[in-house]
Amino acid sequence: MPTIGLSMIVKNEAHTIRACLESARDFVGQIVIADTGSTDNTCDIAREFAATIVSFPWEHHYANARNAALKPVDTDWVLVLDADEELDHNTARNIHSSLNNPTIGGFSTPIRNYVKSRSNRGWDRIAVENDFRHERAKSAPAYFVHENCRFFRRRPDIFFTGRVHELVEPQIAAASLQLGKANFFIHHFGHLETGADKSNKGTYYRDLLRQKVEEEPNNPAGWVHLALQEYEVFHNQTEALGCLQRALQLEPRAAEAWLFLAMIYVDSGMFQEALAALERDTRNDAGAGLREQVRGDALHSLNRLEESRAAYRRAIKIVGREPLVESKLGYVEVKLGYRDSGFAKLLHAAEKAPAMFAAQDRLMKAYIVVGRLKEAAATAEKVAQALKHPKTYMRAASLYAALHENGQCIEILRQGLAEFPDSADLRQAFAEASREEAATTQFSSSSNVAKATAGSISS
Repeated sequence: MPTIGLSMIVKNEAHTIRACLESARDFVGQIVIADTGSTDNTCDIAREFAATIVSFPWEHHYANARNAALKPVDTDWVLVLDADEELDHNTARNIHSSLNNPTIGGFSTPIRNYVKSRSNRGWDRIAVENDFRHERAKSAPAYFVHENCRFFRRRPDIFFTGRVHELVEPQIAAASLQLGKANFFIHHFGHLETGADKSNKGTYYRDLLRQKVEEEPNNPAGWVHLALQEYEVFHNQTEALGCLQRALQLEPRAAEAWLFLAMIYVDSGMFQEALAALERDTRNDAGAGLREQVRGDALHSLNRLEESRAAYRRAIKIVGREPLVESKLGYVEVKLGYRDSGFAKLLHAAEKAPAMFAAQDRLMKAYIVVGRLKEAAATAEKVAQALKHPKTYMRAASLYAALHENGQCIEILRQGLAEFPDSADLRQAFAEASREEAATTQFSSSSNVAKATAGSISS
């Protein structure tokens, strides 16, 4: 039976490495870990699993560190994991079944990336509902899947390349070997981290990507990765647009680049340009779901509602009843007059993702479209309580004001001021609503006195 070794790079992973090693220990015959400067007991834990530890000073170059962890491996095959990952529990049963094909150099491995919101996505993949297969991910509402080669033959001509987003796939192709599809998958928990570490990681990855495109200026994938980092993490559309244009100059068939270009065009109000860009993405894989969602967005903004509806329906056919897309489809259907169908989708999306502002917001707007202001106000109030922001309180209050429910309007504004006492808009709205309430009360009192007086005279 072919032998398998585990190869990892780590730094200060004592809080998570034990679970990772436990998930692989039953079928790997060797563990090699390149430590890049741990100051905790990461290496002590690894030694409990009989791991070989290689000390490798960090060079801000992931491929160099990965390759340092490959050199001591002497098994037939190499499995690569990060410390915040675990193999699925069925891996031991499946992993050996495809290793005897001599034309296969490695396997493209699905990686489940658990995320904190149903609205998250990764690359061109929309997050799907968590099936809670792994206990460690029980708090995550969703995950998205991406694939890269994490399991490959140990050969001197197969190694990692790239300062960041490092890959072995180019070397497998250069060796005239094929890339198969793995029949196991990896659980990844890194996207569940919060706080300064996540923010610092975004800046660090951008710096590495900038170095990568300097070193490999003719690599279109590097420009696309940098574009997405600028766009999604730093909201820098101008820089992202320039990176994508450079990528498409190098490789006009780069489907992901056309998709991300269309996303930026939609955000910039360039809807016809977005539709033209989407025509250049002809893939039929999992990324097609996001493409059809973006197409629906552009068509909706152009008021081409039937076409938008068709695009959203195609997206749902690919990704399932994902709340963000379902709420978009429901809103378009309400605007088209398919009220029963539209509200059913909007309510389902709002129920499945109660913390997703966009889904709740579309439900509120749909109520306004059909004149159901009472339901719109109640939904807006729910949004304000879940997503505390001066604007959400102002919007809920304005809807109650339109319904002449001044008491509820004032209560919403009072709640908003308790959260945001320095908000000038909330203070002004509260003062105006209070004056109007006082005037209404005074008028009502005067009217009652007049009625009582009139009654006394007539009697």
